[in-house]
Amino acid sequence: MASLDTLPPDQRAVLSLILKQDRTYSEIAQVLRIDEDTVRSRAHAALAALGPRATPLTGERQSELADFLLSQQPASARAAARAHLERSASARAWARVVASELRPLAGDALPDIPTEGAEMDEAFDALQARTAVRADAARSSRLGGILLLTGLGILIAVVLILVLSGGSSNKSDNAVAPTPSPASTQGASTTSTQPQIIGQVNLAPPHGGKALGVANLLAQGGQRALAIQAQGMTPSTSRSFYAVWLYNSASDSQRLGFAPPVAKNGRLQAVAGLPASASRFHQLIITRESARQPSQPGPIVLGGALSIPAA
Repeated sequence: MASLDTLPPDQRAVLSLILKQDRTYSEIAQVLRIDEDTVRSRAHAALAALGPRATPLTGERQSELADFLLSQQPASARAAARAHLERSASARAWARVVASELRPLAGDALPDIPTEGAEMDEAFDALQARTAVRADAARSSRLGGILLLTGLGILIAVVLILVLSGGSSNKSDNAVAPTPSPASTQGASTTSTQPQIIGQVNLAPPHGGKALGVANLLAQGGQRALAIQAQGMTPSTSRSFYAVWLYNSASDSQRLGFAPPVAKNGRLQAVAGLPASASRFHQLIITRESARQPSQPGPIVLGGALSIPAA
């Protein structure tokens, strides 16, 4: 996956004219004295390079989404692209990664990427469950709790043990949780306002590899959470599993909890409420652990720069 700085100059020039000067493909073709198809081809190649390499999307679909992100479509095509984003998790994942890479040029000018209702509902049903668990923990003087949530239709196990103690300690007493049953989440309430994506972390392996992930920072009613999705992960075993950390260094980190076991498909999904201290950490990492209570992060599998505004 490339960055803006590593794109060829002709591709960067086209993106700059589109995103900074709000030019169309046709206008850029006139300015550069080249044909419009060449301009479009450069723009599509740039966004393909910025996006994740491991994606099920066809080249034609990526081109459609590229035109959507660059606001280069008529209303009917824009509506069709948006409808596809609403239906397809892989399309949303690709578009979010590309949009994050374009933000240094585009600022807030990029179109919103729709979020499937189930994604938002899962994240904030989890936060409501976390709030209830924290209240129970306070009454019983326990420091650990379990976050339980379900998906729509069939149950999707998206479980993360949360750190319920405050401060910047890198220790907690969480343990791997079992997959919840549907009855586990009965009684969890939902909030009335629509949760919003307020940030994104692109997760990549520090030394190369096929794994790739994205974490969306969600906010609703004063609560914040991370919704994490990754692919290309090595399956978990009884002696090797994944943990999620807020991270500055090995000695300055805070474990959010353990992710659900990764199956043979290599996909990881997890949702975690963020502690009040989250804004002081500069990275989000996913590590491979063998200890049930690691005091420091194990080998980093995925990581990305984290920027969370103070609560």
